[in-house]
Amino acid sequence: MRKIDAFAHILPRRYLDRLDKHLETSITSRQLRYYREGVFGFNPALTDLEARWRAMDTIGEYAQVLVLAVPPLEDVGPPEVAADFARLANDEMADLVAKHPDRFVGFAAALPFNDIDASLLELDRAVDRLGALGIQMFTNVRGAPIDDARFEPILARVEEVERMVWLHPTRAANFTDYAMERESNYGLWWAIGWPYETAAALARLVYSGRMEEHPNLKLIAHHGGGMVPHFAARLGMGPGFRQVQDTLPLHPTDYFRRFYADTALFGATHAVRCVIDFFGPANVLFGTDMPLGPPDAVEATIQDVDACGLAVADQSAIYSGNATRLLGIK
Repeated sequence: MRKIDAFAHILPRRYLDRLDKHLETSITSRQLRYYREGVFGFNPALTDLEARWRAMDTIGEYAQVLVLAVPPLEDVGPPEVAADFARLANDEMADLVAKHPDRFVGFAAALPFNDIDASLLELDRAVDRLGALGIQMFTNVRGAPIDDARFEPILARVEEVERMVWLHPTRAANFTDYAMERESNYGLWWAIGWPYETAAALARLVYSGRMEEHPNLKLIAHHGGGMVPHFAARLGMGPGFRQVQDTLPLHPTDYFRRFYADTALFGATHAVRCVIDFFGPANVLFGTDMPLGPPDAVEATIQDVDACGLAVADQSAIYSGNATRLLGIK
């Protein structure tokens, strides 16, 4: 059964070389060490195509949608710097798709969200000239929620051109778990902070009315939609529900079910089953986080989906049919 990995990360070589040099003078040595050890050097397949081919060849009929790895470009530098890096990254990803269409079926464009006008220009360029399948957006933009009015033009443009938003969590150790502490301990900012970030961003889009305003907006949330499928009942009641029940035409749960989610849960079959149960087989796309998950992330994710006992048609939809239908992949 063909598999399209809808959330596979990459750092193109020229982009990474330039980014690494730039970050030496733009972020703290501790932040640079994290990126170099925890991201850039995490797995050679992130940048080395030969290493990626070796990993992909073990899967069978398998292709990827390319999504740029962290850091978010708005964290890299001021608007003009971020915009320059966005153009470089998008040009390289488009070139990889053109050269290796059997391996890469498309890419999500990177945007400089610290400059909305520049983001709109790059969005149009990436879609019209480079063939981008959509854009990547992070769960907050330097601390600003993505339902903020400043990002409305971008959501509207993505909806207008009928492309997808790839939603990726972002959160660092300076997001503390307790008010008395200076930073998150035990890596909780990543382990449970990222799923929270994803759920919070989706909830803000729902409660703020953005999903009502954009009924045709397509958004795929990384890591199975974070905490949403597991805490859907809580999100559909309580203070949040009471705050919006007189303004939203639909129940919040109806909007949450309009999102799409991937299967990148690193070998947690029960969690993947919960994601499919909540969003439905038509709204779940096979995605693995490769190569930023565990070494066997792709194989483990396949085992998760296979273990859910789905009908063949539903399994085929998750593995490739939904990506083909939603993203316009030929």
